[in-house]
Amino acid sequence: MNQIKDYYKILEIPTTATLQEIKRSFRRLAQQYHPDKNGDSHMATAHFREIQEAYKVLSDPKQREAYHYQRWYVRSAGKPFASAPLTPASILQECRLLQRYVASMNTFHIRFDAVSLHIRELLTADAIGILLEHNDAATNREIIQSVLLSAQPLPKKYFMPIVELLLQLADNDITAQATIEQALLNKKQLHVWDKYKWVLMLVITALICWLMYRYGK
Repeated sequence: MNQIKDYYKILEIPTTATLQEIKRSFRRLAQQYHPDKNGDSHMATAHFREIQEAYKVLSDPKQREAYHYQRWYVRSAGKPFASAPLTPASILQECRLLQRYVASMNTFHIRFDAVSLHIRELLTADAIGILLEHNDAATNREIIQSVLLSAQPLPKKYFMPIVELLLQLADNDITAQATIEQALLNKKQLHVWDKYKWVLMLVITALICWLMYRYGK
């Protein structure tokens, strides 16, 4: 069973809350985080979606009952609730988890498309917007470095979309931009080597055979 979110925590209510209490808390939080009242805040937009998701489940008796069973299973198994990457710290944590997972894998067993998709799901427009809103250069650089390490085994075609997202996150940070550009240069050089290494090996093999033939007489 997959991790589930703590909808009660999201709506700031106890597990014993009545339907009226659920509705009241939802209205209060929805007014607080509604995008129309928070300008272009990606943090508020993401939080608003979480509130809507929690309310949709807890306000429906059948969905709430099914959710209670899932919630009980998670707590009895000692597993943590899933948390949406709504803060720079949690986004960084998710990036580090992916980095450790990729590092533990044999390169030949990595699904490049899955890793690339996972990274792109972490670096959504909302996530990048939240990071830029907080404007914490140190954290953003750590995220960029962690993502680059996770993306290191990826072929160029899976790597390029990630670079575009990282450059958005780097914004005007010259140091972060330089890190990304260096990683891109390394990837392009490796791509050229992978593309032509067999040709080079054939040339070298042919040269060795010719030398053996010439001086073997």
